[in-house]
Amino acid sequence: MNGKEISNYPEDSNIIWRDNKRTFYYKIIKAGTYPKDILCYTKKPSSYSIPHGYVIQTTWNRNTCTVQCSINYINNKPTYVIKFGDNFSNQVVSNKSSSDVVTLFHKVNRLFIVNLLFNFNLLNILLQNFKQISQRTNTRTSGVLLFGLHLDSVHQYRIKTHKKRILKPVNEASYSTLTKRAKSMSKQILVDFTNISKNHYNPVDKPILEKVQFSVNNYRFKVNVNENIETKEYKSETMMMVVDNEQISRDAYRKLTTIEDELPREWIIAEKRIQINKYTDNKIKISTVTMPQYMDINPNENSDIFDPEVIEEVTTSIGKGGQRRIKDILKFIIPNLVKRGILNIQEPSINIRISGDGRNVGKKVKHVMITFAILEDIENLYNPNYHYTVVLYPGLENYKSLDISTMSFREKLQELKEIGININGINWMVNMYFSSDWKFLTICLGFNSANSLFFCPWCTITKKDIANIEKEWLISKKMEDINTYNGHHSTPLFSMISLDNWIPDELHIMLRVTDRLWNLLLHEIEESGYFNDIAREIIVKEMNRIKVNFHFWQEKDCRSWSFTSLMGQDKLKVLEFFDLNKVLPPTRANVIRNLWNGFFDLYTAIRDPTTDPKIFKKNAKMWLKIFLTPSTGTPNSDNFVQGLYRPSDVTPYIHVLVFHIHEFMERHKKWGLKSFSCAPVENKNHQHVTQFFRKTLRDGGNGTNRKSAILQILEFENRKLYYNCNDFHNIPNTIKLQI
Repeated sequence: MNGKEISNYPEDSNIIWRDNKRTFYYKIIKAGTYPKDILCYTKKPSSYSIPHGYVIQTTWNRNTCTVQCSINYINNKPTYVIKFGDNFSNQVVSNKSSSDVVTLFHKVNRLFIVNLLFNFNLLNILLQNFKQISQRTNTRTSGVLLFGLHLDSVHQYRIKTHKKRILKPVNEASYSTLTKRAKSMSKQILVDFTNISKNHYNPVDKPILEKVQFSVNNYRFKVNVNENIETKEYKSETMMMVVDNEQISRDAYRKLTTIEDELPREWIIAEKRIQINKYTDNKIKISTVTMPQYMDINPNENSDIFDPEVIEEVTTSIGKGGQRRIKDILKFIIPNLVKRGILNIQEPSINIRISGDGRNVGKKVKHVMITFAILEDIENLYNPNYHYTVVLYPGLENYKSLDISTMSFREKLQELKEIGININGINWMVNMYFSSDWKFLTICLGFNSANSLFFCPWCTITKKDIANIEKEWLISKKMEDINTYNGHHSTPLFSMISLDNWIPDELHIMLRVTDRLWNLLLHEIEESGYFNDIAREIIVKEMNRIKVNFHFWQEKDCRSWSFTSLMGQDKLKVLEFFDLNKVLPPTRANVIRNLWNGFFDLYTAIRDPTTDPKIFKKNAKMWLKIFLTPSTGTPNSDNFVQGLYRPSDVTPYIHVLVFHIHEFMERHKKWGLKSFSCAPVENKNHQHVTQFFRKTLRDGGNGTNRKSAILQILEFENRKLYYNCNDFHNIPNTIKLQI
């Protein structure tokens, strides 16, 4: 048929066809198919193929008349339907030919117009215009043209579709074929979704088809449609955060992705790790420190780590230290702290707490770290992730090693003390505090060990006066004169911090005083001659009752008994709940229970920011007086009353508890002594050692190609900062349904 077809079908369902006299506008609703074996054709000479399941809307004439035509095979013969009128509510049907149904349409349409005019009392208009109406409705329209059977683009589409239906089974198809099929089907589903969604959602809702997921035999397909790149990146970063936080190894994550295909692939997570590492390294530089390569064996210290693999890895890492610049970290976190309302730019001052910890790895080496935290960030002060590592090394916890490893760090602290730090045009002044266990604190002060004659970092007491409760021992030393006092053998490493801002760790006060009370109890049982297998069994059973794992054992060729070293929470359970009547006579058990309860109350008061320092001082002195209760009467006589403990049983931690804690409470009541607890730092150190010192490291390296554990830890710390300063908790929930 002569004429011009303007078409981009199937991408565009609208087609224009025109010749010298007429123009037809088509909209393909359904292209239909050519039924095999029963396919019919129009009359010669054109002989156009007649499709099944075909629907088209046709507009023609200058009066833009629109009809909807459809063809369906019924009893192996095509049935032709033309719908017209408002909402296509009227129709004519024929099973003869397209021309026949067009003739019926013109007849019915002419009667329809006449009736319409009569109904509106417009007969006079009809008579005046009948000739014109008759000419229009009698106009012959080709059935082929009205049904668009001549449209070549639609014809070619049907042929291609028909050919595609002769498909290989998926088990015989190539990978490229399978992907092409899945994409093609998904595109059609996208078109259908776009059309159907209009009937179910308001346009302002903007419904989006995100993916198509289906299975064919044993093949599962997931096709991303309209994928939101920002959401994808956000999910990848969030998953990277989960992998880091939960310490999921690469191999374990790979296995998870084979089970759950919604998870980002492992290589995506690996690339995201590299990307975050590069970003944070530009913000927070990681540098190495060469440390002395020597070890020391201290038989008096218990190992915190027993895993032979970890011990070997830490030992071979000696001499490799790492550090991050405190200024880099502050520049990274302060804007976020301002955003969260933790810091106020109208009062630009910041209080940082420096802490240190040495974790015993075996009995030869320690894993030493120095951290700082922001005291204003009270909500996160007890979270290890918010204690930022600045110095890290495996080696010895001694003055020389700390002096070497902290040299650069101390220079930056001095600058912060003197001039502060400028961030986004605001100069922040920095106040500094130091808190750690006794050993770490005294090393950094260049001071004697706890068993020395001059043992207290804050006052001038000596061991001979340690039990003198009649004398006042107050914080009397000054940092600027520190080396003039007895016992201070070296220059303090952190001399920029005022001495009254060097605060003892409340956790270690509890740990060490509880240790002393427990050891004194065992010593008393031994002295009484009842420390036998029966007594040890009773103690173990009582420990089991209060849910504490505890055992006794004897080392080879050793007559003394060793026992389980308890963690902090277990020590509190023993202090509060251990039934002393199981191992002591009732009267004696009651006396010692009162002493234990008194210390438990003191420890609880230390952690309570509302505690009155004066009342605490009074109660602490009273407790020490009870602790030192002397025996009265004559031994082995009826008037003899056994006292409690000797002056030599008083430890440096007990001295600090009684004479200095009330001062620290008063001076630092803004923060409370609980804010200086080292538990988060110890937890962080333990996590780092157990998680990163493995022969198969978390970055998947091996041999000489793998990163050092120190570098991995500091990169991990940088990523933690990245997570902390970005919100990864706003992924919309998915409504999961089943039909």
